[in-house]
Amino acid sequence: MKYLFLCLIILFVVSCGDDFKKVETLGEFRILSVVTTTPEVAPGTGVSLQLFVSDVKGGGRPISGTTIACIDPGIAFGAKVNCDHDPSASPGTYDIHTANDAGLGLGNLFTGLAPDVTNVTVPAGIFLGRSTTEQFNGVSYIVIFNFTVDGREVSAFKRIIATNREILKLNNNPTGSTISQNGIAPGPVLNKDDELQVTTDAPEVYDFINTEGVNETKTETFQVAWFVTQGKFSKPKSNVDEIVEYQGDTPTVPSLVVSIVRDDRGGVEIVTESFP
Repeated sequence: MKYLFLCLIILFVVSCGDDFKKVETLGEFRILSVVTTTPEVAPGTGVSLQLFVSDVKGGGRPISGTTIACIDPGIAFGAKVNCDHDPSASPGTYDIHTANDAGLGLGNLFTGLAPDVTNVTVPAGIFLGRSTTEQFNGVSYIVIFNFTVDGREVSAFKRIIATNREILKLNNNPTGSTISQNGIAPGPVLNKDDELQVTTDAPEVYDFINTEGVNETKTETFQVAWFVTQGKFSKPKSNVDEIVEYQGDTPTVPSLVVSIVRDDRGGVEIVTESFP
């Protein structure tokens, strides 16, 4: 069974223990991605966001959290991930039920797209005081999701990029991503040392104004993050087309492989395969 979602995410999780060492092995509640079809927008545009989560060990349960949206305080330059600086920050809530929500209760996996939707509007005045270069390259509006689950704080934030690029030149999520198993379409069984690989459509070419004010043409680069509900991989991250080996016993219960394809300017596509 396969699910395909588009998303944009930057993930951070406050936790400790063995699960931290094997980051690709899913168990405790985690936010794997924030889903949106619009990684770049014009100022004043509304955007819808959903979480792609995993809670394998939770056994199916309700989980409630909060959201808050604001202009990026400068996270890339070391600012804390919060909205304390923005008096116009917009708070909200986010509710999940990992057993009842469609897409989450598959077998014992409790991993998938949560149906709750967060709607935000990027402020029309987000460019106020920004240089011509910033307006073209993009100004970030962030949405932060916060949960406390089993005594752990689990948080994620997503950047929505506001830009004055032409509509047809806005960044799109990667498309056409698929998982292969030993060079062919995935079969019903996942065995130790099986070789998994993600391929995707060609990257986008885009314009960027550098620090000297010169317009450059660049090509996106992709990276893949791997997750699995049973076993682990030879590497948790890879390049597109790079082979990753499954290191675990053949699953006797449903097991899910998740690959998250990210471009280097915020676009994301998620592909999943279930075994057996």
